[in-house]
Amino acid sequence: MPNIERGANTPLTTGPFRITVARTARPGTPAVAAAAILLDAVGRVRDDADVVLAAGPGHPSGAVRHLGGAREGALLVQRLEVDPDGVEPSVQRILIAALTAGGTFGAVDGLSVEVAAEDGTPPLARYEVTDAEMDTALVLGECYRRGGAWRFRAVGQGYTSGPDALAADYGIRPQALPAAPVAGPAMTEVDKENEVPAPAAALTPAPTPAPAPAAVEPLSAPRRDPGRAGGAPWADVVHEGYHCGEVTVVNPEPGQPAILEYEALGPTDRDTWFTADRIDGRDKPLLVFHRGRHGLRGQLLAFGMGGREFRLRIDANCHWRLRLRPAGTAQALVTGASGRGTTVLRYDGPPALLRVERGRDKNASLEVFTLQAGGGSHIVAHTDSHLPVTGPLAVGPGGWCHVLVETSETVAWKVEVMPLSAAPVLERKLSGRGAQVVLVRGRGATADVRHDRFVTPLFSLDPYLIPGARLCTEQGVHELPPGLVTVRATGKWSLRVRD
Repeated sequence: MPNIERGANTPLTTGPFRITVARTARPGTPAVAAAAILLDAVGRVRDDADVVLAAGPGHPSGAVRHLGGAREGALLVQRLEVDPDGVEPSVQRILIAALTAGGTFGAVDGLSVEVAAEDGTPPLARYEVTDAEMDTALVLGECYRRGGAWRFRAVGQGYTSGPDALAADYGIRPQALPAAPVAGPAMTEVDKENEVPAPAAALTPAPTPAPAPAAVEPLSAPRRDPGRAGGAPWADVVHEGYHCGEVTVVNPEPGQPAILEYEALGPTDRDTWFTADRIDGRDKPLLVFHRGRHGLRGQLLAFGMGGREFRLRIDANCHWRLRLRPAGTAQALVTGASGRGTTVLRYDGPPALLRVERGRDKNASLEVFTLQAGGGSHIVAHTDSHLPVTGPLAVGPGGWCHVLVETSETVAWKVEVMPLSAAPVLERKLSGRGAQVVLVRGRGATADVRHDRFVTPLFSLDPYLIPGARLCTEQGVHELPPGLVTVRATGKWSLRVRD
């Protein structure tokens, strides 16, 4: 059975196929409900019937059905059936979604989605979810039309704000989906022979008032983001469109940063491009993105210098979406974090070292930056190798920073916070490969610097680990001051103290 990574796709059979959403059967874990969501050419449901749940009937067309759930050995499974010949022409995509009640997907073990032909032949593809720690709603994958045939793509798009956020993305009435978990005793799965997902009515939230319109200039109608880390609801902050154009992004909280999520919705393949360039304003904290550097989906920090709005020029050959979320929704970096693709993390703590490790994807590099209060950015490390590297986790006087991991959405990464005492000490000789922070003791050192690349800069670091003076770029004998020094290498290097 071929395992595929997030973003990968595979062709489907011409006849009916079954989709299995599975997880490990472990007492005390959150309940999970699987759903199929039928979307038209603009990525919206047409009515409530386009959401197929276990508690309701199949789709009126008869082409999509939820077959229920059961326990199979060590797994709890739910199955959906799709007959592509019966899918109405106006339906272009069928999402496979999963929703939790009583916790997040971080507490769900072994979550996966598998697609197979109905005739019992070996599965066509399987996607394992490994990076949905804080999410309570998740698009696992999608079946979509391409060139007259159907394909399956592993999506892995999570929502920390739950079903309401997923519903807003696809024009679904919130009442048509189970509600997000609420505070209180967890609704948990127990060790039982047969699993029956909770009826949708038992989890349906009370109707919410429609959001007030906001002053935005979208290419298509923006939609409300109900997720928010405290405070009043955000204004409409979702923009989407097709192919090229311009869009004005308005800050819902002027003076505060925000998370900009971007995504190419499809069709996506190796020929897809999706880029955005700032065309006005002075607030430019890493907002220009393109496929080669950032991938087709990810997160960036917007309004890092405050600001009220900025304008982007989109160059794309696909359906795309931009969404703003509160900066407080960034994943917390405490002792470490892992994930895939371009991601914004929040670090609260003292200056430290950051160990960075990239997956074995040979086709994409990885860069990590710290983003300071007020908009300053400083590189931690750059790597084209799977070997770990280390750089300075710079933290200003405020005691916090954002960390931007920048790479393609197919690349896995891991970062680990390390104490300053972990920096190797330059006594007689040090050597390494890739970025490193070293400690020069005493009154400094005269060192012979060697490296295998044309340029390998060395910088001194201030007490906040913010880079100061550039000490050298070329090989030769150089004076190194006392204290911590960052070696921004991508290849081999050595430092030898001269008497």
